[in-house]
Amino acid sequence: MTGTERRLRDAFAQGARTVRPESVRPLTLPARGRRVRWLLPMIAAAAVAVSVTLTALVGGPPPSGPPTRGGAPAFVVATTGFGTSSAGESRVEVRDPKTGRVYDTRAASHGLAFQYVAAAADGMFFVMAAPAHRTACDTLRIYRMKVSGKGRITAFSALGARIHGATAGKEGAPGGLAAAPDGTKVAYALRRCGGPVDRTYYKLGVVDTVTGAQREWTDPRESIVSSLSWTSDARQVAFLLREPVHTPADGPALPSKNGVVRLLNIGSKRPTDLSAGKVLLRQSRELTNLWAAVINGDGTRVAVVAEYSRVGGALAVCQVSLADGRVLRMLHREGSDSEAISAVPGLGPGVALRSDDSGRHLLYHDASLADASPDLGGYGRIDDGRFHAIPVPRRGEDTYDLAW
Repeated sequence: MTGTERRLRDAFAQGARTVRPESVRPLTLPARGRRVRWLLPMIAAAAVAVSVTLTALVGGPPPSGPPTRGGAPAFVVATTGFGTSSAGESRVEVRDPKTGRVYDTRAASHGLAFQYVAAAADGMFFVMAAPAHRTACDTLRIYRMKVSGKGRITAFSALGARIHGATAGKEGAPGGLAAAPDGTKVAYALRRCGGPVDRTYYKLGVVDTVTGAQREWTDPRESIVSSLSWTSDARQVAFLLREPVHTPADGPALPSKNGVVRLLNIGSKRPTDLSAGKVLLRQSRELTNLWAAVINGDGTRVAVVAEYSRVGGALAVCQVSLADGRVLRMLHREGSDSEAISAVPGLGPGVALRSDDSGRHLLYHDASLADASPDLGGYGRIDDGRFHAIPVPRRGEDTYDLAW
């Protein structure tokens, strides 16, 4: 008797034992026929046997890929190697947010480096690429990337739009990229071209990914723009606007601590002045020094990284009502669970905060934490108020930006 035959026999016997004959209604045949009450139990047992056998013979292990976790995004997309020039050094990677495992990766073309990344619905992402050797004014490109449910990159193509600006200056939390939930528009924030070398001027722009149309807003005063996020109707972009603080000539231009969260209606015919955007949130006695922010889809709440008076001024992630500026909930505090947020933000890409479509799952990055704890790499996720550190896939990983 072969191994397959033995498995068939055992599966058949096991299936037959699970059927209770008294639970099966007898089969009534015409008067002249035989009443075969044993037929249905035998059929049921055979079905079980066939199911078990097929699973054993051809089922095999389930396909590898990112598992779902109670509605939370199954993976993050990260950009690495920004500013490096050798081929393949700058990459976009699809990672498991729990283990750091890399599911798929794509290298930037020679001479380019990936910088910002933004997520839309249905596995669509947008990635910004800049020249590896940056100047005061570069031509930047945006790529559309499709990621399958198993974490594989299935499509990667450039949008027709060309953006002019400078990226990653000396300031602490520069610029950013954000995609409308339906993927029809992408907002970006960059340093403007043509400004004085010792001054800091930013602009915010929107690209229509269908038509290629572009529109930009600027601030006549010095400013730093970061923390871009969309409302669910794809009509408004929230952003954090700050004034730079100039340090000695050999030091960086850091953002000031008086950040203001504003909301820009991209369809408005009003002048393209960033300062005309509606003020959503300013610092208060309770929340000071806003470092990052992300609005929820319906525009009623905003999650911020700020210094929170109720925990002694420690850096915290809080959910705030935009109706009255009241803190609804503290989602995480520096020093709780692990050192998720550094006390000295503003190094590298600085503090970034992202949200999924539901607003229940937050992702943030603080590069300054990676120097103190390489195993964490500066990444954390907050699921319904519960914090989890995100490990890096390799020690010394140089991730620049990430989204989910």
